[in-house]
Amino acid sequence: MCRIAVVILHYENLQDTLECINSLNTQDEKNFDIVVVDNGSKNGKTESVEHLFSDNERIHFLYSKTNLGFAKGNNLGFCYAKEELHSDIIVLANNDLIFSQPDFITKVQKAYIEEGYDVAGPRIISLVDGMNQNPVARMFYSKRDVLKRYLKTLILYALNTFSLDLFFKKIFAKPIQEFQYDSSKDFQLYGACLIFGTEYIKKFNGLYPGTFMYVEEDILRYQVEVNHLKMVYLDEIEVKHKEGSSTETVYEKGRLKRRFFYKWSLNSLKQLIGMIGSQ
Repeated sequence: MCRIAVVILHYENLQDTLECINSLNTQDEKNFDIVVVDNGSKNGKTESVEHLFSDNERIHFLYSKTNLGFAKGNNLGFCYAKEELHSDIIVLANNDLIFSQPDFITKVQKAYIEEGYDVAGPRIISLVDGMNQNPVARMFYSKRDVLKRYLKTLILYALNTFSLDLFFKKIFAKPIQEFQYDSSKDFQLYGACLIFGTEYIKKFNGLYPGTFMYVEEDILRYQVEVNHLKMVYLDEIEVKHKEGSSTETVYEKGRLKRRFFYKWSLNSLKQLIGMIGSQ
């Protein structure tokens, strides 16, 4: 039997994290670990609720003094699951997920036995619009594709200073359509819930650590390709997603949130450009 750990990345929003943990506690399979990473929270530290789970030896709480960002924050939990818990399968989960299937853990293990995946992703159903967010079309096929996105983001970042970015985004935006999955199509996985098998765990200590936030899925897709790993989409496994609660807790909506997105997207795109350039 595989040893499974679910890593929950927490930042400020305690209610979401509590609901996420509680949804995992209703799983039919009880033989798995939950690792909660408090990613430098200031006003919503999980220390205030850790005592609620003191009698559950399967739940582990880790604390970072600062906000490490998405990748490094997840990696804190990933490495703990890998090195301390000796997990065979590691699930990285946003804290605003609800594990609505009581046999989620059982299905993850069954799929690993049948598929032998290195990286996998379930159906991620948005509680905002009901759409399935997973998988998505592959974004970048070449360094040129990444450079084009970098230039576009740089322009929007500059326009954001004068609140003109939304105007230009509306002009050039394409209608949002749900990606129609076909195993013959090239795809990548949405980062709200990622599942890693034994071979990936042996090879890596989590996600690529050079980013703070955004573009992690694109970098992961590139890593899967260059390392000849197997990425699969698991349509029979499902989670529910509230979307963006942690970022909105700090930045709410509007120009500052968009500026945050542009800034860190540019940083991450630079990382990917460097990775492709080094091959």
